[in-house]
Amino acid sequence: MAAQPSKSGSWPKCSWPRWKAKAFSNWQWLLRCRKLNSPIQFHDLSCSIKLGQPTGPSIGPMRMRSILFTLLLALLTTQVRATHIIGGVLYYDYLGNDQYEVFLELYRDCGPGNSNNTQYDALAPIGVFAGGVTTQYLLESVSFPGSTSIPVSLDDPCLTAPPTVCVEVAVYRVTLTLPPTPEGYVITYQRCCRSPTIINIPNAQDLGITCTVQVPGTPNAENSSARFNEYPPIALCLGQEFTFDHSATDADGDSLVYSLCTPYNGGSPADASPTPVAPPYTEVPWAAGYSADYPLDSDPAIAIDAQTGLITALPTLAASYTFGVLVKEYRNGMLISETRRDFRFDVVPCQTTVTALIEPQSQFCTGLSIPFNNASPNGHFWLWDFGEEGTTADTSSMESPTWTYSEPGTYTVTLVVNPGYPCVDTTDAVVQVYLDPIPYFVEPTGCGDLTTQLVAEGGGPNSTYLWQLGNDASPPTASSETVDVQYTTTGVHPVSLSITENGCTGTFVGQATMYADPTAFFTVSPPSPQSYGTTILFADGSNGNGGVLAGWSWSANGSVFGTGQDQTWNLAIPGTYQVMLTVTTEEGCSASFSLPYEILEVPIEIPNVFSPNGDGSNEHFDIANIAQHKNQLKIFNRWGMPVFEAENYRNQWAAIGVPDGTYFYELLLNDGRAFTGHLTLLR
Repeated sequence: MAAQPSKSGSWPKCSWPRWKAKAFSNWQWLLRCRKLNSPIQFHDLSCSIKLGQPTGPSIGPMRMRSILFTLLLALLTTQVRATHIIGGVLYYDYLGNDQYEVFLELYRDCGPGNSNNTQYDALAPIGVFAGGVTTQYLLESVSFPGSTSIPVSLDDPCLTAPPTVCVEVAVYRVTLTLPPTPEGYVITYQRCCRSPTIINIPNAQDLGITCTVQVPGTPNAENSSARFNEYPPIALCLGQEFTFDHSATDADGDSLVYSLCTPYNGGSPADASPTPVAPPYTEVPWAAGYSADYPLDSDPAIAIDAQTGLITALPTLAASYTFGVLVKEYRNGMLISETRRDFRFDVVPCQTTVTALIEPQSQFCTGLSIPFNNASPNGHFWLWDFGEEGTTADTSSMESPTWTYSEPGTYTVTLVVNPGYPCVDTTDAVVQVYLDPIPYFVEPTGCGDLTTQLVAEGGGPNSTYLWQLGNDASPPTASSETVDVQYTTTGVHPVSLSITENGCTGTFVGQATMYADPTAFFTVSPPSPQSYGTTILFADGSNGNGGVLAGWSWSANGSVFGTGQDQTWNLAIPGTYQVMLTVTTEEGCSASFSLPYEILEVPIEIPNVFSPNGDGSNEHFDIANIAQHKNQLKIFNRWGMPVFEAENYRNQWAAIGVPDGTYFYELLLNDGRAFTGHLTLLR
């Protein structure tokens, strides 16, 4: 049975139980009301929507399901209250040809005051109104451009705001074509809702913002609005004087006048991101004791200089406050536009504890350049002294600097945080600046008994040494600067030398190469003794013993007479010789072997006549076997005058130019013997 009107003539209501059931239950409630053919009334906050009056054409079941689904989505959407709005401002630049680049600067609470963690909208609806500001001329949906964090900046380095203070800014921008009109245009954006932490307006969580700016009509349509130069401060310190330059810049050179103002409301919890509506706009209500001229607890009251835009205040109560700043733009004495910034101040008790702290040194033995890590909380200014004597240039004002010392050593570093301020603090730290030693040793090549000496280089007066010589070495390790080592095998032996000084260690890896000595040996033919003039052959029979023979040296009584592997010898004068062969390998190892060898003397025979007459016989004064001896020969005529002299005579005198006759000779041998006599020259 269909529902009937009551006696008063009204239809029964199907009341919404204020969103206490799950979605499935809500659907059941909607369908129950539909079966009763009852008007459905939704009560949510200040929003009242009526559906289903029993007049007019009937609605089919499919149409009804669509309507119900749409309404349910709307209801679900409105239940998540936006609590992120801090404020915003609209401004524009005239580009020419009736085009304006419009900027929507929107501030979002990213701290705990945004209790629902509401994010920026993907699209921001910006409306343009013309024709006496009652007609919507344009509606643009501007895409989210991304956001950036606004840093918390306080005037006093001794103060630090709590880490919970967080504000982001996003700047939506769009280019609009607005042909000039006598009335101009109003550009508007609206959004709900503000943070519930705000105390100077009642029920702030139910109030939004309206950002609006005017484009003047002709003849001033070609205009760029005033643009504020700096972001307002996010946090004000409780009990601390506050000064902020809130001035703006006007690209057209128009006169600007500043004042505090009441922010506009906009949107609602039920319609948080509405299509902008035309002016006039409703101002937010002030809580008791607050107004546009006294928007926060301050003694003296907050004030703005009308000519410069300089804001001064001394906050006396920690809380969040909404406030507005209005800049009016005058051209030739006529008001042509105004720009209104809506923002929130957070007055917080600022921390004043400053502690100078240098992180402990973590890098050692890496060189003379030392990085310093500043771990001081709540500091803003720094003065480092790196402790290097003899210079005043060893300072820095960087937060975490790096200093290069002139030489190794131990230094005391001083850090002063906030020098010259009441919240100053100082700390010292000791740093060790040392280099790794650069050790090395001459890599030896040993022969024979496989013994060598190793000498460490690159250490200092306080160095310690560690030799790693190998398991086939005696000793296998050593800790002295110089070490004598005996190896048991030939070959290449790795050797490691580590030098440590001032806690820094350097290592050099080299090698000691040990080779066996070669074995020198030779045979001789014919065997000793032999007469002077005999050609003697020495044949090498040496062995490299693992090395490669590369050099041979033959000597007799210390005088080298050959360097071939096999050697002939036929120039020795009579005597006994110690013939020695010294062989050398490619690795530089050598050995020697020697044998005695005797050269026999042949008797000297001195003739007493010779006939140099050109017949080819007996043409020279020929002393038999004279070549076996070093000697000195002199020949005199019968009057004692010398006619011939020779050192080491070798039978070369032919008496040329000397007449026949009798002559006298004197022959002295190097062994001390002397021979004298006469000879007859007969042609």
